[in-house]
Amino acid sequence: MKTIIGILLIITGIGLGLYVGLWVMFVGGIVQLIQSCTPAINAIGIAVGLLRIVCASAVGWFCVIILGGIGKALIE
Repeated sequence: MKTIIGILLIITGIGLGLYVGLWVMFVGGIVQLIQSCTPAINAIGIAVGLLRIVCASAVGWFCVIILGGIGKALIE
């Protein structure tokens, strides 16, 4: 039973990492950057959008490492 839960946690970690890293952070950062430039320029919105784009990979990997590590610990 622990093995099945561990495998499910690893798969969930990969899915969550892709969702959060790719969709929420990367695509959301691009959308926020574009929305902050039109019709009026919003400097804070641009800065946060750029920060989201830059940190997207790290956040995605963080999700994978945390849930994958817990899943690996349950398997072993």
